[in-house]
Amino acid sequence: AFVAAKLGLGIPLTEVKNSVTKKTFACFEPSLDYCVVKIPRWDLKKFNRVSTKISSSMKSVGEVMAIGRNFEECIQKAIRSVEYSFSGFSQNDFVSTIEDELINPSDQRLFAIANALHQGYTVDKIHQLTNIDRWFLYKLQHIVDMDKLLSTFSLHTLPTTLLRSAKEIGMSDRQIATAISTTELAVRKLRTENGISPFVKQIDTVAAEFPCYTNYLFMTYNASEHDVSFDDHGIMVLGSGVYRIGSSVEFDWCAVRSIRTLRSIKTKTIMINYNPETVSTDYDEADRLYFETLTLERILDIYQVEGADGVIVSMGGQTPNNIALPLHRENVKILGTSPEMIDNAENRYKFSRMLDKIGVDQPQWKELTSIDEARSFCEKVGFPVLVRPSYVLSGAAMNVVHSPTDLKNFLEMAVLVSPEFPVVISKFIEEAKEIEMDAVAHGGKLIMHVVTEHVENAGVHSGDATLVLPPQDLDPETVRKIEIATRKIANALDVTGPMNIQFIAKNNEIKVIECNVRASRSFPFVSKVLGVDLVEMATLAMVGATYEAYPKVDIPPDYVAVKVPQFSFSRLSGADPVLGVEMASTGEVACFGKNKYEAYIKGLIATGFTIPKKNILLSIGSFKEKMEFLPSVMKLHQLGYNLFATAGTADFIQEHEIPVKFLDVIDADEDGNEPANKSEYSLTQHLANNLIDLYVNLPSKNQFRRPASYMSRGYRTRRMAVDFAVPLITNIKCAKLFVEALSRQVEFDVASHDYKSSHRSVVLPGLVNVANFFPGILEPASTSEGFGNLSKAALAGGFTVVCNLPVGPSPDAILKDKASMMTAQSNARKGGPMCDYMMTVAGSGDNSASLSAVAADASFLYIGQEKVSVTALISYFKSWPAETPVVVACRGSDLATALYLANLNSRPIHATGIATKEDLTLISLSKESGVKVTCDVNIHSLFLSTKDFPGCSALADPEDVKFLWDNLASVDCLSVGRVPFD
Repeated sequence: AFVAAKLGLGIPLTEVKNSVTKKTFACFEPSLDYCVVKIPRWDLKKFNRVSTKISSSMKSVGEVMAIGRNFEECIQKAIRSVEYSFSGFSQNDFVSTIEDELINPSDQRLFAIANALHQGYTVDKIHQLTNIDRWFLYKLQHIVDMDKLLSTFSLHTLPTTLLRSAKEIGMSDRQIATAISTTELAVRKLRTENGISPFVKQIDTVAAEFPCYTNYLFMTYNASEHDVSFDDHGIMVLGSGVYRIGSSVEFDWCAVRSIRTLRSIKTKTIMINYNPETVSTDYDEADRLYFETLTLERILDIYQVEGADGVIVSMGGQTPNNIALPLHRENVKILGTSPEMIDNAENRYKFSRMLDKIGVDQPQWKELTSIDEARSFCEKVGFPVLVRPSYVLSGAAMNVVHSPTDLKNFLEMAVLVSPEFPVVISKFIEEAKEIEMDAVAHGGKLIMHVVTEHVENAGVHSGDATLVLPPQDLDPETVRKIEIATRKIANALDVTGPMNIQFIAKNNEIKVIECNVRASRSFPFVSKVLGVDLVEMATLAMVGATYEAYPKVDIPPDYVAVKVPQFSFSRLSGADPVLGVEMASTGEVACFGKNKYEAYIKGLIATGFTIPKKNILLSIGSFKEKMEFLPSVMKLHQLGYNLFATAGTADFIQEHEIPVKFLDVIDADEDGNEPANKSEYSLTQHLANNLIDLYVNLPSKNQFRRPASYMSRGYRTRRMAVDFAVPLITNIKCAKLFVEALSRQVEFDVASHDYKSSHRSVVLPGLVNVANFFPGILEPASTSEGFGNLSKAALAGGFTVVCNLPVGPSPDAILKDKASMMTAQSNARKGGPMCDYMMTVAGSGDNSASLSAVAADASFLYIGQEKVSVTALISYFKSWPAETPVVVACRGSDLATALYLANLNSRPIHATGIATKEDLTLISLSKESGVKVTCDVNIHSLFLSTKDFPGCSALADPEDVKFLWDNLASVDCLSVGRVPFD
C-alpha cells in the first residue's frame, strides 16, 4: 500500500525506499529466504443447520499467516495458529467420513487429509479424490512419515538427530510428546538439554544480500545463528491471534494501544502475533515484531531468548489469557493481575465459590460432577438452566437448557470444549436486563469504571447485544449496587489492569453472570465514546507508571452512543438468524446521537439495514410478546405503514382494531410450486418478490425443542428474509426500540456529536464588533483586498460579526443613501470577507427623506459625531423604521438632546464610544428614569488617556478613565470603535 501510494503520486520505483531494509529501493527484485503459508479460519460449528461445505462464496471469519524456511514448517505453524488445541498436521478425531470429506471440500478438509495419510492412503489416491497438487501432498506425507517414525521411540530412546529433524519440519513439542507418549514439557526439557533451540531470523526481502534494519522477525530451527542481538529486554505483549467470532479487531486495538502506551513512556516492546490482518503485525508498531504462534512453547522460546522484562497477557482476548497460568508455572513474569487470580475468575467453580464467600449475589449454581447430580439440581431450581464451561471465548458450548432431554447432550458438548476445567450449571433468570461493567483496577482498587446497558434482555450473548452508553434506562440504585459488587470482586481478585463483569438486573436486584480479568470486546467502544483510553490506564497501572485515576469525562448532556452488531447470515447458507447465549456476530458498528433512538437507527443503517418505506410483516410467537409489542404496532399503523402478519399475529392485531393483511406459509406441491390462486396470501411470494420492506419475527422460546432436522415455518421464513435481503428483526427489545426511533423521524444531518477528533474542541461564542471602522469601504481602488484583510484580522481576534461604521476619512466619504450602500456592499464582496459583516447608514443631516430606500440593507442608523440639528434628529426618529436600531455617537449636550428626543418618540437608542464621566453619568441617570438606552465603551478608552498622549483630543482625562472602570456595571458592551490613530 505504501509503494502503491507513492506510485499513484507519480514517484518512480527508483526513488521509493524499501521500508524493510531502509537502504535498497523498491525497484530491486525481491529475493526471499523464507516461505509463508496463510490459512483461513472458519467458525461454522457455531451455527445450526449451516452448510460446512466451502466453495466460491467466502465463509471464513479470519486468517492466519505462518513464516518459516520450508512448507512443512509453515503449514504446521499455521494449523496451530488456527486453534490452540490443534498441535499440527497430525492424526485427529475431527473427521470420520474421510473420502466424502476429500471429495466434497469443507472446513475440515486438511484434517481429513491428515487422517487419510495416517490410514495409508497414497498420495496418488488423495490427488485423484481432491485434485490437490502432488507437490503439497508429498510435503504433507513427509510430516506423517516423521510422526510415524517418532512413535517408534520413547523419551529416553529418541535420537537427538531425529528430534532436530522433527523440529525442522515444524513439529511442536506437544505433537512430538503425543507421538512418543510423554508430556510437552518433558520434550522441551530434552530439547534444551541437547542444545536444540530455534533461531531468530529477520524478514528482509533481499535474502541478507544487503544490511537490514527491520524488527520483523520469525523463529525457525532451519538456521545456525540469530540475525539480531538481544539487548533491549523489552516487555512482551501477546496479540489477539486469529480473528474469529468473539475475538476480532477489538482485541487487536487493545494490544496496539498497549504497545503505543509502553513506547510513549520509553519502554521497549515486543509484539507476538500471527494475524496478517492486524495493525499489531505492522512491523513498525512495536520495537520488535515476532510473527509467531501464541503457544506455550513459542512464547517461552521468545521470552527466554529476549530476556524479556515481563509479559502482558490481558490485551489479546481469551487466547493469551488461557495460557497465563502455564506461563506462570514456567516462571514467566506476568504483568498485571496474578495468573492464579485469572484462574479464579476463569474457572467457573472457583469464581462461583469466591462470590459466595465475598457476599456478591449470583444465580444458583452447581459444579457438574455427574449427570444425576445435574438432574437433581435442575429439579431443585427448575428449568431453564444455563450450562457454562470454563476458559471459553464467545460463549462456546454455552446453552440454555429447557428440558431434561437436552441436559445430557449440552453437558457433553461443554465437557468436550473445555475438558480440563469444570463445567457449572446455574439457574437461568428470564426477563432480566443485562448490564456490562468495564473497569481498570490497581492493586484491587478501581481507578476507572464504565457501565453500559444492553438493549436485549439476558439470554443474548454480550458480543451480539446492542450496547447503550451512557445508560439511559438504569435505576441509580441498580448502578450503585453494581459499583459496590465490582469493587468487591476487584479487591477479591487483587486486579491490576483491565477487567470486565457482566451483571443481570431484575426488580432492582443484581446478580453476577461472569467476570473476565482481561480487556473485553467493549473496551474500544467505551474508550472512544468517553474519550478516556482504558487500555492506556491499564497498561500504565500494570507496569507501575504514573496515571490519572478517574480522569474527567467531558461529554455533553445530549450525547448517546449505541453499538450495534453486524451479522453475516447471508453468507452462511442455512443458518438460523436467531440470537442466543453463544455469540454469532462477525463485527460491530457504533454511532452517536442526541438520544438512543437517533444513535440506534444510525447504527442499524451502518450495518446495511434499510429503513422500511411501505410494507412491514409481523410474526410474533408468544402472547406476552404480542401484548408487549402492541403499542409499537399501533405506532407503525399511525406512521402510515401497510401491516402484514402471520395467522395468530394477524388475528391478535385485528382484535385490537388495527388494519392488517393476513399472510401464510402455503405448502408447495411435489414440484415445489404454490397454488396460483393463493399467491396473494403467500408469505414466501411476498418475501421473494421484494414486497416486504421489513420482517419482524419474534419466535417463541423453544422450551420443547424439536429435533435439529425439523424446520419450522418460522425458521423457513427467517431464512428466506436473509436470502432475499429483507431487513429482519428477531428480538422484542430491538423491535420496540426501532419502531420508537422510526416514530421520532430522526434527521441525519451531521452534528458535533457525530464525530471525534484527536484534539479537544472548545466552542466559544463569536464576538460581535458593534462599531468597526474601515475608512476605505467606499473607495473601490483600495477596497477589494483591504476588506478581506480586515475580516481575516477580525476572525483571528475572535470576531465572527463586524458592524461597519458608515463614516470615512473625509466628510464626503459617508455611506448615506442607496447608491453608496450598493458600492459598499459590492466592495465588501470583492474583498473576500472571512466573517459575517453588516453595513450601516449614516444620518448626515440632510438625508432623512432618502433613508427609507436604504433601511432594508442597513443594520442600524448611525448619527455621527458631527453636530446634528434638533430638527434633523426629530426627522430621523420619525422616518427610520421602529424595528431597526438607532446608534448615536454624540457627546455632552448633543447626547442629552438625543436621549430626550428618543424618549419623546418612544424609541430605543444606543450610544457608542462613551468616554467621559459626564456622558456615562448622563446614561446612568437616563436608565434610572426609564429611558430605553444602552451604551458601549471603546476598549482604548479604558486604557489610554491624555496622560499617555497629551496631544490627542479624542482621548479622555485619567479621571474619566478611572470613572469608567469604577462604573462598568452601567456599560452594556465593549467595542473596538474608531481608534484615534490621528
